[in-house]
This record gives sequence, structure tokens and C-alpha cells, in this order.
Amino acid sequence: MGISNTNMILLLSFFVILSPIPTLLAASNDLQQAEGYKEEFNWKSLFNPVITVTIANNMSRGETISVHCSSVDDDLGTRILHSGEYYQWKFREHILDGTKFDCQVKWRTKYVEFYGWNTWNLVRCIKCLFQATEEKIISPYNDSFWDIYWY
Repeated sequence: MGISNTNMILLLSFFVILSPIPTLLAASNDLQQAEGYKEEFNWKSLFNPVITVTIANNMSRGETISVHCSSVDDDLGTRILHSGEYYQWKFREHILDGTKFDCQVKWRTKYVEFYGWNTWNLVRCIKCLFQATEEKIISPYNDSFWDIYWY
């Protein structure tokens, strides 16, 4: 006796909705410890978590990179990062509305474009660190498949 297509879709939907919960719970605790405050757990924060996105210049030769990120609502402007510097922003994710930040990073005559944040990232990270090296942008997802190579 197999599972019907409708039941399979319901089961997968249930998993997709609940899969970020352990990540959000852990991140909530990490955020409280890192920022030095204690807060009562709030179930609403599961659907409106604080997201931290960081883009770091990890070039070994002292190179500078240019970073520009924007969403539909916010243009974060262009930042010049010297070797060892980073740019970071935080925001509250609205899961039902969906948030997306597009980023462009330039180095010399090369560039990359990627999503600095997309709502689907919730299943991968709450604190997302992108690291620029001479070879590529290393993604925060612990999987080289998602790394972004310079054009």
C-alpha cells in the first residue's frame, strides 16, 4: 500500500513549514547570548526571526572589494571593504511576506551576483556569512555546491 500523491504533498508541505524551527530555536538562544540579554521565548519570533547577513573580505593579498546589496524596500548602498573587513546587516524576516536581498560584489575586473538573503535560506542559516576569497565567494551553507565563482 503506497502513499497517495495528495498525502505526499501534505507531508512535504508540513516538513518545509516545520524544518526551520530547530534552526530558529538555536539561533534565538545564540542571539540572546551574543547580545548579552535574556528574553522570554516567544513563539511569534519563530515567524519573525532576526536574520544577520555578513559579507567578509577574506582576500589574502590586501585586496579591496565593493559590496552593494538591496531589497525591494531597502537599498543598503555600496561599501568598500579592505582585506579583513566585513559588512553586516540585521533585519526581521517576515516569513509570510518573503524577504530577498540581491547582492553584487566586485573585485578588480571580476564580479558576482547572488542572493544575500532569500526566505528559503531559513532552512540553512539565521546568521549567514559570505566570505570573499580570490577564488570565489564561500557560501554560508557548509556545502561547496552553493559557493559562487567570480565572473
